[in-house]
Amino acid sequence: MNSKNNILIVGGTGFIGYHLAKRCLKLNWSVTSISTKKPIHKRYLKSVNYIVSDITKKRKLKYLIKKNFNFVVNLGGYVDHINKKKTYNTHFLGLKNLVEIFIKKNITSFVQAGSSAEYGDTKSPHSESLNCNPKLIYGKSKLLASNYLMMMYKKYKFPVTVLRFYQVFGHKQDLNRFIPILIKACINNKKFPCSNGTHLRDFLY
Repeated sequence: MNSKNNILIVGGTGFIGYHLAKRCLKLNWSVTSISTKKPIHKRYLKSVNYIVSDITKKRKLKYLIKKNFNFVVNLGGYVDHINKKKTYNTHFLGLKNLVEIFIKKNITSFVQAGSSAEYGDTKSPHSESLNCNPKLIYGKSKLLASNYLMMMYKKYKFPVTVLRFYQVFGHKQDLNRFIPILIKACINNKKFPCSNGTHLRDFLY
């Protein structure tokens, strides 16, 4: 491997993945993206090595064994409270497949995108030491992934960092998300259906 930092972004065609890849390119890093979707921003990030693959299919990840990365960032996610099997496979099985490959490699850091949904119905303010109690499959599968990574750190010193994102929004976000829909309603002077206004949310730009 050359002296340039080499990063693998799982879910690199998504909203957060796009911005991370863009930032890494500005730092002159070598960027590889894995996603089940074809890149829609490829013309803006021409230097990214885009790979269409599925992390839940271990046999399709064999090519990673020959690759050398300093950093691996897993942004892969599936938001669906109905298709529980796919949600579980994406958040846990896919993660496990990645760890089984990179635990044998000398990487600097493995960063996992967790979620505030892992906390479930717990009182605010949240802290990292809080006992999580997720109710939905999305939060449950994300928490399972986080706990697995913590176990791998304690047992093998696998260099992992877990981030729990809260309501992320920003440029190039899916227009069907809360903030874009709200902005569109305000611009067009339309009514926006919402709760009674007593709910509190933290938003991350």
